[in-house]
Amino acid sequence: MSVVLSILQLIGWVLLIAILLVLLVLLVILFCPVRYLVEGEFLEQKWAKAKIHWLLHLIGLKVSYGDDLIYGEFWLLWKKKTFSVDLTKKEDEVEQTSNVDIDEEPISDEKVESIISKIKGIIERIREVYGKIKKILSDEKNQEAVAHIKNEIIYLIKILLPKKSKIDAVFSTGSPDTTGQAFGILACFPSFYHKDWKLLPDFEADDAYFKGSFWGKGKVYGYQIVGIILRILFDKNCRRLYTIINKFLKWMKKDEKSEGK
Repeated sequence: MSVVLSILQLIGWVLLIAILLVLLVLLVILFCPVRYLVEGEFLEQKWAKAKIHWLLHLIGLKVSYGDDLIYGEFWLLWKKKTFSVDLTKKEDEVEQTSNVDIDEEPISDEKVESIISKIKGIIERIREVYGKIKKILSDEKNQEAVAHIKNEIIYLIKILLPKKSKIDAVFSTGSPDTTGQAFGILACFPSFYHKDWKLLPDFEADDAYFKGSFWGKGKVYGYQIVGIILRILFDKNCRRLYTIINKFLKWMKKDEKSEGK
């Protein structure tokens, strides 16, 4: 009898230790933050660096750009892997392909008719899909689900933005209208009003550019991401919208298969 009790006691201790280890792992995942750092300069010399790490640098990724070369390094505990991309080679390949002569063949009337019929079919398909999407979004419960998801996305962007940052730059999109719109969107974020943000729009430039330096660092906790996912999953309107979208995608795949036949 004592042997049986000893075995049961040992099993109990093993189960208790296993449960404690699982709880410890969950606490680490939820409350140990993922930290990141970004910095760069786009003046005479263009360079940028980004670093993200977790669990006291035991897991991380480092990426740097400079002299048309992207270099990266990923590590997991003691194992490291590096990669690099030479952007100058891609530019040479593009120039070579652009210089290749393409033989132009005359287009027959049959090809023209088939192209026109395909275009008509695509237009009809777009109208049909647009009508179904419009019907889905006109539903009041679906609108509430979309509003909920929108608020969660805004919250996600908020927690992903750097907690500390510094920008000293001038930018332009190449058009006064879009430059003003981009400046207005940036002004919607509270970080834009920090004293370390000096971002000026150039409404007179004809080309898109960004000149200046930037620096920022932040952290994201696992419980914040899990909270977003759980709030969406437990919202009955979001679950209902997911079911509707799933049926809509199945309908699209079914129609594509029938058209292929």
